[in-house]
Amino acid sequence: MGAQLNIKDAETIELARGLAAKLGKTMTAVVREALEDKARKQEADVQAKIDAANAIVAEFQKNLPEEWRGKTSREIMDEMYDEDGLPI
Repeated sequence: MGAQLNIKDAETIELARGLAAKLGKTMTAVVREALEDKARKQEADVQAKIDAANAIVAEFQKNLPEEWRGKTSREIMDEMYDEDGLPI
């Protein structure tokens, strides 16, 4: 027996059936194409967010003081404050 997908929503079935008829494709094909399209868009959205975050990080790093570059936040804090948390 092959794989199955049981859709119990009548409106969804009618949408798939109507689109399949208009495109001359099977319901399986239109459902697969819709899912593939949605997956591609979702992946593109995630990548766009990653790219935006990377651009913000790059801009932030570009504006860091030279003496902080390549250091961890802990190293920077240790240079700024003593062991009691008071400014040096």
